[in-house]
Amino acid sequence: MSWSLKIGKIFGIDFRIHVTFLLLLFLVFASGLSEKGLPEALRAVLFICAVFACVLIHELGHSLIARRFGTQAKSITLLPIGGIATVEEMPEKPSQEIAMSVIGPLINLAIAGVLFLAVGPWAGFGAPDLYPSSWRAFFAGLISVNVLLAIFNMIPAFPMDGGRVLRGILALRMDYVRATSIAVSVGQALSMLFIFFGILHNWWLAIIGFFLYIGAGSEKQQVLLRSALRRVPAREAMVTDFRVVRPDEPLARALEHAHHGCQEDFPVIGDAGIEGVLTRDRILAAIHEKGVNVPVSEVMDRNFASFDPQTTLDKVYRQLLSENKSAGAVLEDGALKGMLCLETISRYLMYQSALEKSAAWASSSTPSYARQG
Repeated sequence: MSWSLKIGKIFGIDFRIHVTFLLLLFLVFASGLSEKGLPEALRAVLFICAVFACVLIHELGHSLIARRFGTQAKSITLLPIGGIATVEEMPEKPSQEIAMSVIGPLINLAIAGVLFLAVGPWAGFGAPDLYPSSWRAFFAGLISVNVLLAIFNMIPAFPMDGGRVLRGILALRMDYVRATSIAVSVGQALSMLFIFFGILHNWWLAIIGFFLYIGAGSEKQQVLLRSALRRVPAREAMVTDFRVVRPDEPLARALEHAHHGCQEDFPVIGDAGIEGVLTRDRILAAIHEKGVNVPVSEVMDRNFASFDPQTTLDKVYRQLLSENKSAGAVLEDGALKGMLCLETISRYLMYQSALEKSAAWASSSTPSYARQG
């Protein structure tokens, strides 16, 4: 994620802090210093850090369960609105998605329980305050925050854990896409209630409802996209009519091809076959840094993404995103058969959608006696 700083690794998972989180700490400290005094300003910063440490443990639970199910967890990023665990793919097996989703809220309840046993008799249980007036208020607020985090995350609306739990339960009895559609509808209905109630009473609830509504729609689009891509092998969508460049040619040669055609990504073919891929981003970066006379071999991506012709487009799409690539080569027994990029996949889906709509329209507009033959 851009604008995030890598702090280190936890169980092999990158731990990042977004710069806006550091800005939040500064604003809280500055506001508290001017209005409350230094002790409460420092306590407020520590309180936020403690809350987000609980959020980090919450997201770490998701990531470790994902790893247990064979999905690689890449990073955890802390933002002012919470934490984001980046995994390669959410498991679609219902029982796994339920387990992965419910672990976060359970961790928050466990933290609240441990804190209550440790300091509860002394601190009690009270409403959280951003500027705790005492250490008792600090720990009492931290206990209640974890309970609230558990409850809030179990709201059955994407992208909250509760939305994924609901989909997992539904998917035990029906198709995954249909389960997603129902879960999204439930989540968006709740989002509208949040927005309506928030406009009348609390704008923060309205803002939360708005983001929940957007998040639910985004989840549905992603699932529909994966479902569509899963049915198509790479050989059906790959580009087979393309120009190639040699590793010893200047970058200007690739620019010439780009200027006189629509191609932006080029396979680099040497004496032994494909040696790399020259993408648009690498071309543009090289123009600024090295000029157009630099050999292609110094610019091309030698560690390029490659796919078998039978690889489904959903796997191609995930691989390109996970490897941060914009294009890759389709190889069969080491021989180049075609090229695929993210834009190619999008274009293929666009045309297929248009064809399906056209066929559906033609079928519906045909008189019933004609269809009966």
